[in-house]
Amino acid sequence: METNLRPRGLDPFDALQASLVERLGDGGLSELENGTIVVVPSISFPSVELRKITAIPHYEERMLVALLLLKKPGLRVVFASCLPVDQEIIDYYLSFIDPELRPRERLRLVTAHDPEPRALGAKLLERPDLLAALRTAIGDTADAYILPFNVTEIERDLAVALGVAVWGPHPAAAWLGSKSGARRVARRAGVAVFEGSEDLRSAGEIEEAIQLIRAARPGAEAVVIKLNHGFSGQGNAIIDLRELRSPVDASPTTFCGAGESWASFGPKIAAEGAIVEELSRVGGATSPSVQMRVAPGGDFEVVSTHDQILGGPDDQVYLGCRFPARAEYRAEIQRAARAVTGVLASEGVFGSFGMDFVVVPGRGIFLSEINLRAGGTTHPYLMARLATEGAYDSASGELLVRGQPRVYLATDNLKSDAYKRLTPARALRSLGAAGLAYDHTARTGATLHLLGALRGHGKLGVVCIAGTHDVAARQHEGVIMALDEAASKA
Repeated sequence: METNLRPRGLDPFDALQASLVERLGDGGLSELENGTIVVVPSISFPSVELRKITAIPHYEERMLVALLLLKKPGLRVVFASCLPVDQEIIDYYLSFIDPELRPRERLRLVTAHDPEPRALGAKLLERPDLLAALRTAIGDTADAYILPFNVTEIERDLAVALGVAVWGPHPAAAWLGSKSGARRVARRAGVAVFEGSEDLRSAGEIEEAIQLIRAARPGAEAVVIKLNHGFSGQGNAIIDLRELRSPVDASPTTFCGAGESWASFGPKIAAEGAIVEELSRVGGATSPSVQMRVAPGGDFEVVSTHDQILGGPDDQVYLGCRFPARAEYRAEIQRAARAVTGVLASEGVFGSFGMDFVVVPGRGIFLSEINLRAGGTTHPYLMARLATEGAYDSASGELLVRGQPRVYLATDNLKSDAYKRLTPARALRSLGAAGLAYDHTARTGATLHLLGALRGHGKLGVVCIAGTHDVAARQHEGVIMALDEAASKA
């Protein structure tokens, strides 16, 4: 397909990105069989928002799934982190690889030893010793690239400091993945969005936009206000239209972010902008997502689909996912995602990212948001695909392993104070004792992640891989029982 890879000048970052485009062309992460992947799981969001997420420093561990790429003997991985990763966790990920391939010899770890909830990239840039350690670990930069969580000016500066390109969109493209940008991209792609308005900068503009929604959708029950750069529902606020007041900040409002109020939310609207749109409360509505990959040359493909498991106020908070999305709308959301991705690719966006939809019975499919970054569905799919050595079949939307489909149920939110008594090794042994651990022969079973968050926070994640959703659900229940029993004996 034709794309508009517009030159952005000859500054050092643009030169690095141009070299990656030339080197990879229409290939990408799964085709890179030689070279070095520099994993920088820098969650570059404001610290005030990161503090709201339990065990946020350990969320970097979700990208340890990249270690499974060491199954390719010509690859090296450099993994940077805020906190040291326990050796038993590293051993667990490497256990998915044939030891004859000597993956440990091709892995380097660099840590900042800094638990402060702020972007890892910023910490690295502040420390010449860490930059030097990364340069030494990377070695030849000609065949290396940075695999980030998201791409901001921080990751841009890190790339320049290291002389290594980034697998991801230019920071200037970040607006396309904002809540306002997503609505505009959807319209260009011919994909429906909910009634609403974008690029709002004040409570007064929010109030005017709500009145437009009421005029266009008299039956609307509620609206949701979303900060442009909110994530995981943390930047959302809900107003029931039966309780709407003027001024709008006098209305009873449900904030999805912990400790949020109009006193803190209003300045964020002014600083980063927001949207407001109808919040559908139709029974049976679902929120599937589609993950895409765009090659530097502009070609793109669907990577996976999921049904999101949501909770919190009006199901605005991401808790987990099921793969694949339901068959009745799987093909349709893939078509919509391809249309949206075509617009993004025409703007020079490449890398791996996702987008969320809402399927409303009787009304159709609506784009909810675009996430130009890794997300909650990134780790589960890569874990399932790389562990099973399966392949995504775009026609059926299934992950096929030796010709047979695999499904999974995943979450980052298994939590219990009792789990603080567990070590990663003890948690893993509990699954083995219960017959639930991943079986490398059957290529089914449960895998664990976020294991570093156990001792301080009693939190971890799981991916339950099976042949059917019923079996995956039973695995999930069994995992909880096994962990509870292990914690009771610890």
